[in-house]
Amino acid sequence: MTSLYDWFVTKVLDRLRDPLLLIIRLLFGYQLFVSGQGKFEHIENVANFFATRNIPMPELTAKFVAGLELVGGALLILGLASRLISIPLTINMLVAIVSGSREDWGTLDGFMGDTAFPYMIAAATVLAFGPGVFSLDWLLRKKVFKAPQLVAVATLAVGFFAIPMQAAPPQQRAVATFAAGCFWCSEAAFDSVPGVIDVVSGYTGGNKQDPSYEQVSDGGTGHREAVQVTFDPTKVSYAKLVDIFWLNADPFDQYGQFCDKGEQYKAAIYYHDEAQRRAAVASKEAVQRRFPKQRVVTDLLPASHFWPAEEYHQDYHQKNPIRYKYYRHGCGRDARLKQIWGK
Repeated sequence: MTSLYDWFVTKVLDRLRDPLLLIIRLLFGYQLFVSGQGKFEHIENVANFFATRNIPMPELTAKFVAGLELVGGALLILGLASRLISIPLTINMLVAIVSGSREDWGTLDGFMGDTAFPYMIAAATVLAFGPGVFSLDWLLRKKVFKAPQLVAVATLAVGFFAIPMQAAPPQQRAVATFAAGCFWCSEAAFDSVPGVIDVVSGYTGGNKQDPSYEQVSDGGTGHREAVQVTFDPTKVSYAKLVDIFWLNADPFDQYGQFCDKGEQYKAAIYYHDEAQRRAAVASKEAVQRRFPKQRVVTDLLPASHFWPAEEYHQDYHQKNPIRYKYYRHGCGRDARLKQIWGK
């Protein structure tokens, strides 16, 4: 007589195995594919984040991780080389967990609560049980080849080399850094400018390594809220970006910007080379000539290490438009800018 356990395993689990593996592959693969695309679109952010974690070769690592997720997601969706690609994916997710804060993964709850944990479990599941019958792996093994691993290796090789190269076409890049009070508003000012590749909110000018928002807001670290603008100098000039900065700052406020007061909110142009310094000096002199009866107090300072702010601060004006507009209006930013610069 068949035991209840044997019946459950043979009649239930065996029949559910392939549909469940299909669902895991499709969901996990799609999320990875989208994540890889997003990383390529904001590769500077990813590289900066890796740099703050002291990860070696942050730019190369960022491209590798983005390529792994993009290619791995596509292969899991197709069910091609599923077990092979699950090996680096599992390792990648484990590294993502342990490279975070020790306070987060130092306990079992923290480890399992990490965002990467379910992805690691999904990859490990595919690695352990295979892709199931609803996959190209199964079709190739049964209908075409005896050793689909050869096809898998060739696909992976082409994917890892071809997709990152296509996703990151040659493009001229330069960096500009500005502080104009709240970085939510500064980021919004540059985000839609043609020729701007990326805008990152963060902290600069201070003496503490990898500061948090709370530490900077409390003062005492020497940092200012700032934005780092990556741009294509063939499409938008540095001088144009400086003009946009002035139109979004109060050049006469020596105590901060708008409703935010303190050293951490004071305005500044951080120049990265001699050409930027000369352009910043010329622009400040032009603003001073325009307002001869008021003293322009905006600082011109050499750029120092830029620490990207926490993820929830990035693109805040897009993620939280209502709260952003409420803050901007309540701070009197637009009213003061109109008073200074007119329409």
